Amino acid sequence: MTITTRTARNRNRRRNAGTNEPRHAAVNQAPPLRRTREVGRHSAEFEPDLDAEVAPAALVAAAEEAEPDRSGTDVDVEPVVAEERHAPSYRKRRGSRRAPARRAYLGLALVRCLLYLGPLSVAVAAAEPLGRVAWPVPAVALLFGWTAAQSLTSVGVTVARRAGPTAAARLVGAGFAAVTGLWCALVWIAPDPLLGPDRALAATVGIGGLLTLGSVTAALVTRSERSVAAWYVPCWLLAALAVAAPAPVLPLPVETLLPAAIVAVAVRAFRPAVVPCRHGRHPGLTAAERRRGGAYLVIGASQAICVALLWRTGPAVMPLPAALPLLLAVPLLETLIGWHTDRLDAGLDSAESRAEFGRHVRNVTAITLAGLLPPLAAGAGLTLAAYRLPYGLSSVPDARNAVLAMAAATLLGGVFAVTFLLAARARTVIAAALSAIPPFAAVVLAVVPSAGGPLPAAVAVLAATHIAGLLIVALTAAP
Repeated sequence: MTITTRTARNRNRRRNAGTNEPRHAAVNQAPPLRRTREVGRHSAEFEPDLDAEVAPAALVAAAEEAEPDRSGTDVDVEPVVAEERHAPSYRKRRGSRRAPARRAYLGLALVRCLLYLGPLSVAVAAAEPLGRVAWPVPAVALLFGWTAAQSLTSVGVTVARRAGPTAAARLVGAGFAAVTGLWCALVWIAPDPLLGPDRALAATVGIGGLLTLGSVTAALVTRSERSVAAWYVPCWLLAALAVAAPAPVLPLPVETLLPAAIVAVAVRAFRPAVVPCRHGRHPGLTAAERRRGGAYLVIGASQAICVALLWRTGPAVMPLPAALPLLLAVPLLETLIGWHTDRLDAGLDSAESRAEFGRHVRNVTAITLAGLLPPLAAGAGLTLAAYRLPYGLSSVPDARNAVLAMAAATLLGGVFAVTFLLAARARTVIAAALSAIPPFAAVVLAVVPSAGGPLPAAVAVLAATHIAGLLIVALTAAP
């Protein structure tokens, strides 16, 4: 799940003072106008503090989202008459493009969820090779790939807006090439017990996983989600064939066809990287954009560590009960954050003053908080049910741990949602700090073991993190 990011807005840009008229009313009353320079999408006299991000993604990468470049839609205009050169400048939007795109976030969320099914289908199709390597191999590959995907999506969207999809695809390709080189170096020096009986297979599994996540990241930053998702159809079919019983007879085994399908998707996803670019190289990133990329790197690493720890501390049946809440959280997360940012955009177009826009933001935040409460309530209910199982289930081995694993996964999905929502509201540092709480708590619990076991402690930590995130979202509702 990768939530992609919006272009960062300059926090220090000062709003026009001295007028409280609506944006469109000001245009109607202005003298003859001429274009001076292009500005960002939300030009308004009461521009809110929405200077980043979501997103993802997802997986993720929500953070919202990388939107099509609308440069040229909004323009700064100024009076031509010399006598009025000191009059307040007005900003004009040439036509309203928001009406046809209303609820477009639903279609975008659907496309991205289909895109995120690609890595999942690859993991299902590769179940047999994954079973022949040691558990650190998929865990470390997930850590490297998820972390790189979150960070590169954040900075890649910015590069795509400034220099086009070619520069963004090259940035993502270079980043994942560096991560792949690091993975190969670790496989070269790692001892056999950490890799399994076949070192070459361990290297291949990691490279395939990184290539899959890199393709998703490239699709997000170049806005080719629909096309790349269609190229994942062979991977879906191979996953279906891998779980079919009895397995159908294929001319080649799934282990041979799957790498070819992954490479084909990667070729399509990184196709913009080979297109001639009008810029010699991608523009440099500002300090704020680098900090934002670092914050998303922390978010991605923390999330990957949480998933790996939940996988390792759960019972043998844990993958099934824990995977279901996380899979359900992805479309809900995409839809909720898409609705949230869409409502904020609508408020920019309709509000007539800064105070009215502030009320609109608070109302949208209250509804969003209501949408974030069900994971907390479901996690609490599952935790209570784990200690009050019926007699028939209480005698089943690991039944309680399986229910606790479901509760932890549900709460983890809620923590993901809160984290990406804070990032969507440009609170990336707070989001990174919040996402780092569960891994830090896991280290503390490893040093000081809990009497009840790791799963009850994980549920408690995730519930506390979820509640803290809800309070932070409520306190940061001001625009």
